[in-house]
Amino acid sequence: MSTLKVASFIADTDFEEFPPAVVAQAKVAIRDTLGVALAAHGDRAVEATRGVALAMGGTGESTLIGIGAKAPCNIAAWVNAVMASTLDMDDGAWGTTGHKGHTGGIVVPSALAVAEAHHATGREFITAVVVGYEVALRTGWMIAKTIDHPLAAGTPGTYGATATVATLRGLRTEEIVNALGIAEAHCPWYHGEGFHPVNMTKEVAGWGAMTGVSAVLLAREGFGGRRAIYDHPTYDRTPLETLGKEWEILDLYFKPYSACRFCHPSLDGVLQLAKEYHLKTGDISKITVGVPSVRLAENFAKYRPPTIWEAQYSIPFTIGAALVDGEVGPEQVAEQRLADGTILGLANTVTLVADPDVEALLPEALGGKVRIETKDGSEYETFVTTPKGDPANPLTEEELSGKFRKLAGLVLGAERTEELFHCLQRLEELESLDELVKIIGRCR
Repeated sequence: MSTLKVASFIADTDFEEFPPAVVAQAKVAIRDTLGVALAAHGDRAVEATRGVALAMGGTGESTLIGIGAKAPCNIAAWVNAVMASTLDMDDGAWGTTGHKGHTGGIVVPSALAVAEAHHATGREFITAVVVGYEVALRTGWMIAKTIDHPLAAGTPGTYGATATVATLRGLRTEEIVNALGIAEAHCPWYHGEGFHPVNMTKEVAGWGAMTGVSAVLLAREGFGGRRAIYDHPTYDRTPLETLGKEWEILDLYFKPYSACRFCHPSLDGVLQLAKEYHLKTGDISKITVGVPSVRLAENFAKYRPPTIWEAQYSIPFTIGAALVDGEVGPEQVAEQRLADGTILGLANTVTLVADPDVEALLPEALGGKVRIETKDGSEYETFVTTPKGDPANPLTEEELSGKFRKLAGLVLGAERTEELFHCLQRLEELESLDELVKIIGRCR
């Protein structure tokens, strides 16, 4: 019974078993997720979700990041997961079968909400996060290996949230089996066209978090679950063979841009060429971007995205923003920039084409070609085969910490951001998360 194997891993894994690199990576992932979440403090999707949560009331167990109010732990996980995913800067993983999902935006908020409610230590928090990543990423891998379906992060993320919370609550193996089955019955699943057109529902990370936490709460009360994905004959269970022996968390990518990962190769390429050849925005006459397929070229060719969520999936818009500001973060993919004439003018120079060389990289890798033509007749081209942030082309610690400081600093200010940074650096030493929660509880 493969579900029993997963449940046993969840029940038996201990902090002391983790290699130092796993602990270090978990701390980076927690920091990255919290930085991204904090920067989304004023996001409209977050405000809407918070409004519903506050109207629901209930026992104040866990902090809603940014406003200090408390809610039941499953509701806090929901709100904070929306916060961590809405900017599309949360981490993810790419494997030999393609995308395995975005995990941090679901697992970290779930762990934080329950760890606060039940006074967990920093070590217990880290342990739960690692267990959640391992289960979520392997579940995403199983889905990607087996069926051709748009993989919403909230789908494998639900199982990861369940694993995370079961770890923190100390569920028995048989209770974890039930919790995974409950998660199976209620996890979000995309149908039809999946992401397009993109809106606030996007990766349904919030529902993955709330469903996973709720599944554990139900299992603790004796609610029974159905057969989980790990025992379903349709799914390839090969990814479960290395559970507890190899660590999927080490293969995360971290995003430098507030955009869908499919936009990143072209952004890397445009910024590289602009820097290398000292190109100015007024020099450019045409940009051709090679992408893996005609369908992707159609879905990502949004020249005037009406919302920030559509903009995150627009290669022309994000290229325009990158060329104007030299970066693509929440200050570029923002409502007040959607009508920016310079960005839209540059977006209009972009043409997306299906490129067989780029397609040949899939599913093992995600790449893109960029060719820039200038008004003086010059042409410059590059082929990005591994986007920045990938394990094979990683962001440096300086870049990762710089990302965190910039994002958190938008709402905390420099002094409190440094307090948070140093608190997270010694996370495994904390006897509770009170200090951490106090810092992120209120944004300016």
